[in-house]
Amino acid sequence: MTETAEGAAAADAEIRAEIDGCRLIGDIHWRQRVRVRGRIRALRVQPWEGGVATLECTLVDETGGLVVIFMGRRKLGGVKLGAHMEVEGMVLESRGKLAVMNPAYTLLPTPTGA
Repeated sequence: MTETAEGAAAADAEIRAEIDGCRLIGDIHWRQRVRVRGRIRALRVQPWEGGVATLECTLVDETGGLVVIFMGRRKLGGVKLGAHMEVEGMVLESRGKLAVMNPAYTLLPTPTGA
């Protein structure tokens, strides 16, 4: 994608975010309550303190990525690579990355052309 096309895609994403109340992932900060949406780029089951299994998803949009952590879960129906989802919760730091733990979430239909 060219620099101009990337800028246009980011501008389109920002307009969509303002209309529906979702934030762009690249604009979020620690200790904010946010609602973001994106595509799941990576999944892994990771042990947490005390040996509790957690499902960690990397959610990405045109502007950045965020770790979404589901404590005590090894899988969630419909949560798979490439799926689109919207999450809402408090931003915290986990292992040096911005994360949302145990968010409210909604699986979204895959956009056409994706």
